[in-house]
Amino acid sequence: MSLIRRISATISSSVDRAVSKVENHDAIVNAALRDTQQAAARSRVRLERVRKDGHALKNRYQALQIAESRWTERAKNIAAKDEAKALECLRRRRECVTQLGHLKDSIEKHEELENRIAEQVKKIEARIGEVAHQRNMMRSRQSVVEAMRSIHNIEGVSYGEVEDTFDRWEINLGETEILLGANTSTDPLDSAFLAEEDAEELRAELDELINSDREDSS
Repeated sequence: MSLIRRISATISSSVDRAVSKVENHDAIVNAALRDTQQAAARSRVRLERVRKDGHALKNRYQALQIAESRWTERAKNIAAKDEAKALECLRRRRECVTQLGHLKDSIEKHEELENRIAEQVKKIEARIGEVAHQRNMMRSRQSVVEAMRSIHNIEGVSYGEVEDTFDRWEINLGETEILLGANTSTDPLDSAFLAEEDAEELRAELDELINSDREDSS
């Protein structure tokens, strides 16, 4: 079974098994996500190591290509002067060609493995995103359910009892406001007379002040 299948199976089996037994579903999903994220992190680290090994193989391959070309040129240049050296250069060139053939096979297999691992890591990360998104949706639904439950049943009190409580609350407040005079209604006509009488008193007080100033000045 591939890594992505094992991790997906771990998430599914862990959640399915726990949901039927435990009420705290959010904690179960979070635990499964943490485990999967840790596995994904380890997979990314290993993928980077595989890629570094691949770069090393390719660098080695390029170096051997350069060496093969160098030994070829040396053999050509020394052939007329020293046949033995030329033959030795060709022997070294042959070794490079042999190693290049082996390295080419290794690089092809390595690239195939690297691509397969990279695809698995990509699928794991996509699965993590899907589970996280689904968890967030479930959290939202849970919040709505809890809000509706609070409306219909506040600490064990039914919705009808809550309405009765509001009615009793309103009555108590009304009685208190009446006792405190908060709801005492005023007579508009009486208020008008009081305002006019107050104005007359103020005018009289003003006239008195003006007359007093005139007497002082005279």
